[in-house]
Amino acid sequence: MKHYRYSTHVLWLSIIFPVVLMIGLFIWAVHGVIMNGPLGIYQLILVAMPLLLISSLIGLNNPSSITLTPESIIFEGFWRKHEYKWKDVDELTLKDYGYVGKAFIRIGKYRLLGGRYWVSSNLEGYKELLEVIESQLEGCGIRERCDSVQSK
Repeated sequence: MKHYRYSTHVLWLSIIFPVVLMIGLFIWAVHGVIMNGPLGIYQLILVAMPLLLISSLIGLNNPSSITLTPESIIFEGFWRKHEYKWKDVDELTLKDYGYVGKAFIRIGKYRLLGGRYWVSSNLEGYKELLEVIESQLEGCGIRERCDSVQSK
């Protein structure tokens, strides 16, 4: 079993601070509507921020840690855990966007909340993680079972 985590500094700046900022903007918009009435920017924030918060907190689109085992891959963050057994994975997309320092991992069929994860190159062992996922795919035969597998 291999555990990949962000350093404390990166965790706070890349994952926790954006969520706190979204909550702050939402509170600011509620206060603005109460004090000034429903102006356009307040309404936009009141609609957008809850959607972004749900995506971040429930969907775990930016996990704080990833655990790889021979049987599964586990994405963790905000006291939630999404686990995928390799034998059950029938669709996988792995894209490394090196020029922006992130990788996109999509696992399984389309789900509204979950299955899509962004991993920053600031993750300790980032390159190793991508290599291990690739080798795990080859070793478990997921490539042969998948409807679409991409690796860039």
